[in-house]
Amino acid sequence: MSMLRSYRLLVGWQARRLKGVLPLAIVVQTLLALGIVIGYPLLFPGLDRSTTLFLATGAPAITLISMGLVLVPQMVAQSRTEGTLDYMRSLPVPRLVYLLADLSVWLAVVLPGVIFAVAVGDVRFGLELQVSPLVVPAMLLVALTATAIGYAIASLLPAMLANLLTQVLVVFVLMFSPLNFPPDRLPSWLAAIHRVLPIQAMGEVIRGTLAGGTFPLTTGPFLLLAAWCVASFVVTHRVMNRRA
Repeated sequence: MSMLRSYRLLVGWQARRLKGVLPLAIVVQTLLALGIVIGYPLLFPGLDRSTTLFLATGAPAITLISMGLVLVPQMVAQSRTEGTLDYMRSLPVPRLVYLLADLSVWLAVVLPGVIFAVAVGDVRFGLELQVSPLVVPAMLLVALTATAIGYAIASLLPAMLANLLTQVLVVFVLMFSPLNFPPDRLPSWLAAIHRVLPIQAMGEVIRGTLAGGTFPLTTGPFLLLAAWCVASFVVTHRVMNRRA
């Protein structure tokens, strides 16, 4: 069986297997984006343009990150508990093809929320975003990196511990990551940690491609994300092959 045919079959199989979950997941991701764009300004009225830009560009970043770092590990952990993941490993399909097929399904889930977040933020704040042609590869890189890290978490940790860690990550991403605010507001030690972690870089590549006139776009965040993405995929691939 060719890799392309295997990929198509796995995408269809995953979509059918999760057909009861996917519509709800799309709604949740969309509501999350809406809550950030509409809800946060209610807490702090009279926001300046810089702050509203952070909110408008942070919402799609948080939507992508939460999908990869929270939803995907939870679903993979559930698949391990149910035995579905072991069944997939028993099939004569390359592990990388399975990972890419699963990523494609989750990307389809998160895209409506991302598009909705950008559109609502632009209309809500009247920002006239300056969208770069690099916005598509930037968001794909963020989604791919977040999902790869999520898979590594679910592959390395026991299911219960992976689920607990995702709850910690939700708080860390929403409250202590420079996605909706500039990194200079963080304590110096936490800012230093974020210069190594991929979350800040995810926000930077999305801000730089949605509002390039305000936020400069450099190659550093792209390289950092690429390194995290490759490392996470290597870890996941090795764990899946070792347990096959």
